[in-house]
Amino acid sequence: MGNDILTTIIAVEQEIQARLAVEEQAAAQLLGQLKRDLELEASREEELLALSVQKALAACKAEARQLAEAAARRAAMRAEQLDSIDDPTLERCIMKYLNLITVVQSQ
Repeated sequence: MGNDILTTIIAVEQEIQARLAVEEQAAAQLLGQLKRDLELEASREEELLALSVQKALAACKAEARQLAEAAARRAAMRAEQLDSIDDPTLERCIMKYLNLITVVQSQ
């Protein structure tokens, strides 16, 4: 009778170990699949972020180009205005600022 109980206990223990091995294998497979899924999702997110960065960079470049072109147009207009100043007016402006410089230096 004692041997029967011992044999039964050993058989149950072996069955438990076999089930544990099956469960461990299933868990390892599930974990591997989850890892692959997460890596794929991370790769997709990385691609989306890269596209987003490219779009943002293109938008910034376009905006910078527009701002630079506007500044260049304003500078050209200002240069044209200054170029159209006649010599007597230009001489009066220069004399005015020379007088101011002389006053400041004498103080």
